[in-house]
Amino acid sequence: MFLCFRSYQVRINGNFSQQKAVTSGIPQGSVLGPLLFVIYINDLAQYCDSGGELFLFADDAKLFKHIQSMHDSCVLNRNCQNLFNWSEKWLMKLNIDKCKVLTITQNKSCVDYKYSLDTRDSGIVELERVYIMKDLGVTIDPSLNFKDHIYDKIKKAYQMLGIINRNFSNLDIFSFLMLYKSMVRSHIEYGNVIWSPYKEYLIFDTERVQKRATKMVKGMRNLSYQERLITLKLPTLKFRRIRGDMIEVYKILSGVYDMQVCPALLRSDNSRTRGNRLKLTTNRTKYDLCKYSFCKRIVKI
Repeated sequence: MFLCFRSYQVRINGNFSQQKAVTSGIPQGSVLGPLLFVIYINDLAQYCDSGGELFLFADDAKLFKHIQSMHDSCVLNRNCQNLFNWSEKWLMKLNIDKCKVLTITQNKSCVDYKYSLDTRDSGIVELERVYIMKDLGVTIDPSLNFKDHIYDKIKKAYQMLGIINRNFSNLDIFSFLMLYKSMVRSHIEYGNVIWSPYKEYLIFDTERVQKRATKMVKGMRNLSYQERLITLKLPTLKFRRIRGDMIEVYKILSGVYDMQVCPALLRSDNSRTRGNRLKLTTNRTKYDLCKYSFCKRIVKI
């Protein structure tokens, strides 16, 4: 009875439309809704053959494959078609306009294969290729340097500082900390385990947000940045990123996360030297992109 005999209507300026019956879907805002939705899409991954992989987060799906030849491209395109057929079969219409193709590579001369869907009603539709994409709040670029994401968040943080500056004058320490932590710092820290900057100019530009923010407190403008941090009891943003990395490492090693979905941390061999089972090691890397990724940078720390 949870999904039966339901209807909906639209209200515009106090006027209601006629009620329409709900033929498919799950009510939002309910306790059972998320569980029923997961059950409903549980077999989606089975429609991807052995040549592709699928990441799911609620109704957000990412299908990916390492492309080395035309054959790999055909396998990935076939999996895309399988997902489309699944959505048609189970009445979850796929919005093709939101389906994008993004190639992540260090090779600027790589071949960009085309991908398309046979929609039957509208014929064959080619998927749009993009060179930047926002995924769960993090902007992904082809080289994974996250420069676009970092500057987008810095811009958003400055906008929040402008709103605070226009609406609040003579901020005391308590009011500033409450506003800054909730409206500004949250923007430049969301998902920073993924996009944590390693280039000096990106680290400097990110830290400059907090440098400017701390000057808004009454009587702080003439103090140095370090003195302002001590007075406000704030750590640097770089320190907080390192702290966040260590929290994630602890959760992974302690089994807080599902080991099937969290990154695998390489354990060191303790058979020859003194140590413990939580010692980590890493392989040598050729590129900075890999060297400063999460699984590599946390080992030294």
